Amino acid sequence: MTRLMVFLGVMTGLVLILVLFTFKTNPVDNEKFDLKKVETAYNEQQKAIAEVTAPKENAGAEETAEIEYAPVVDLSTPQLQAGAKTYGQCIACHGKGGEGKASQKAPHIGGQYDWYVEKQLVDMKSGARINVAMNPIVKGLSPDDMKNVAAYVAALPWDKEKWILDNTPKK
Repeated sequence: MTRLMVFLGVMTGLVLILVLFTFKTNPVDNEKFDLKKVETAYNEQQKAIAEVTAPKENAGAEETAEIEYAPVVDLSTPQLQAGAKTYGQCIACHGKGGEGKASQKAPHIGGQYDWYVEKQLVDMKSGARINVAMNPIVKGLSPDDMKNVAAYVAALPWDKEKWILDNTPKK
């Protein structure tokens, strides 16, 4: 057993000596620690970020184009008129045409069946379906409000081809 311990000690010593000698012969490269190069790279990166995040000159035109868009819904019945008024709370997330907004994680609801929309609203209000973003809005809706909004959403046009294009996974 003593021979084995001596052998392992000698081998460990040899390995350490070899590692230390090769360590001393490695060239030292402090280029990545050059403060001036790092500072210029940082400044270039900040300029690139500023260019990307700078507001565009025609951004106002895009916003007005979006504001001017309104789906064509014939508000011929009092139910649709009341539904359109109540749907005003939904526009921020679901859009004027019910097209949904990915940034808000709001689904496309325009053209959906009225019974389905009403069921989802009832389930959210009862707690059977949990949606943190919808809770404050749904809590204030009466059963008539839910029916009216569901009827209005069902009357919104649904562009099936656009929906398929928007929801097809990108390669």
